[in-house]
Amino acid sequence: MVYAKGQGATEYLVLLAVVLIIALVSIALLGFFPGLASDARITQSNSYWRGEARPFAILEHSVTTSGVGSFILQNNDASGSFTMTNVSIGGSSNSTSITFAAGESRAITINNVTAGSQTSGGVYDLQVNITYTTPGGITGKQYGAKNLVGKFI
Repeated sequence: MVYAKGQGATEYLVLLAVVLIIALVSIALLGFFPGLASDARITQSNSYWRGEARPFAILEHSVTTSGVGSFILQNNDASGSFTMTNVSIGGSSNSTSITFAAGESRAITINNVTAGSQTSGGVYDLQVNITYTTPGGITGKQYGAKNLVGKFI
């Protein structure tokens, strides 16, 4: 019975240490490693721009370190043809008049896209604004709820 007095305190300290180690590992995985955090942001951005964005989705995107951006956009609205009149990605605008039928995809290129350090493998985080005309002739604007995030090539 002499050893029983310290057993409860020792068990408490061991359990507390285990909980603290689990908490530290969780924090490190969520935010400490920059590669994991940026990959999570890229995945969330791609998910939003491919499925939730309306009326235009960005299916694929890439930006070179020299600032040339290639984007594949799709009309996600089934109500008819939308005419894109202006695309602004990362502060660079491209005035255009491209008509998208329902579900149609098209590739566009925008020069002088700037964001961050622009080193190969670095992460870009770009604001997207699209001006369009609906099938009924009404002008609309699409502002992304999430920025377009990817890695420079």
